[in-house]
Amino acid sequence: MQCQRLKRLARDWYQKVKEDALAPARMMELIQRHVEHCPVCQTDPDLPEEIEKIREFIRAPQPVAASSEE
Repeated sequence: MQCQRLKRLARDWYQKVKEDALAPARMMELIQRHVEHCPVCQTDPDLPEEIEKIREFIRAPQPVAASSEE
């Protein structure tokens, strides 16, 4: 990923996904919207593969924490 702005935005958006303040699908929509308007992203040949990795990562089920109250 060559675009520093997209890296920063993706990191911020992912943090919001982890906090349940942003849906994963919405994060991917925001990434796509950025890419459509960013000349750096549009010329990055590796970006589609990296976006797919992000999509798979945020889709992965989160491990359930074991309850210590038992």
